[in-house]
Amino acid sequence: MPPTVRRPLYDIVWSILAERIASGALPPGLVIREKAVGQAFGLGRMPVAQALTRLEADGLVHRRPKMHGVVVGHDVQAALHEAEPLAARLDLPREMKAKLQVRNWRQVIYPGVERDVASCLMFGRFQIRSQALAEHFGVSRTVANELLLRLERVGLVRQEANARWYAGPLTPERMAELYEMRILLEPPALRQSASFLSEKLLRPRLKHVIDAVGPEAWDDTTLLYRLEVELHQDIILRCTNAELRNTLYRCQLPLVTAHLSFDSYEHGMEVPEMIDEHRAVFQCLAARDVAGAAVMLERHLQRSRSNNPKRLSHLRPIDPARLSPYLDPA
Repeated sequence: MPPTVRRPLYDIVWSILAERIASGALPPGLVIREKAVGQAFGLGRMPVAQALTRLEADGLVHRRPKMHGVVVGHDVQAALHEAEPLAARLDLPREMKAKLQVRNWRQVIYPGVERDVASCLMFGRFQIRSQALAEHFGVSRTVANELLLRLERVGLVRQEANARWYAGPLTPERMAELYEMRILLEPPALRQSASFLSEKLLRPRLKHVIDAVGPEAWDDTTLLYRLEVELHQDIILRCTNAELRNTLYRCQLPLVTAHLSFDSYEHGMEVPEMIDEHRAVFQCLAARDVAGAAVMLERHLQRSRSNNPKRLSHLRPIDPARLSPYLDPA
């Protein structure tokens, strides 16, 4: 890695946890919870969640239904046990922990804010209060304003004449435009990405869509969001064209988060269809049929373009309790 490129926080957390699992310091059956890891590293939730997801994709840990955190090892029947404090098993050098905490707010807070704002756009127009944002995360107004500027750069918020920040609404017309861009750009991006897709990368993601069967999986909004991310971002955004990546990310963001907005009663049969389409794309990629994968991907996006605006028109009003404290209906 070039010396000018800073290593992502989640990658550092992942590598330390992976090393401790390999050495036996984190033994099979051990329950690892996000909060305990965050406390051990002095970090917030987002990089820890990303690191645990990567460990899961690598097959080093697994999840159990209705349980927070992950379990070390492959054996789903293994006896569960926890070790507190987890920090004793991680034993981070003081210098590393200090460096992680210095970088915390930029790489930890922003992804969560981005996801929270994007997932509410379907429900209307919202004001983002910068003071409440700063107070919620315990940062300065300067940091809060930088977060808002980053949201503006990806097209999620805008500052209006009254100097206040607003997000949404995501209208059917805007949704159709975003899908049109994705239909045009994602298949070529997938073809670019194909040469970088190893079996090690594809195998766990294919397994995730194969395992996502039955009402319990279809009603799990977090799982559905992860499946969206694993195909449309983890795979497709590996394309080599940076401008293509940036454009696609802006177009994907309000739509990929849709599964965090829809409740189970709003999914109907569209979720199993979506999972089947994801599975078809991954199966083609695993068979090195890149052209077939691109065709399956385009069909998936075409169907989503037809169905999601209809779902948008039948959405129930959002429960105010689901909104972050810095978001107000406008």
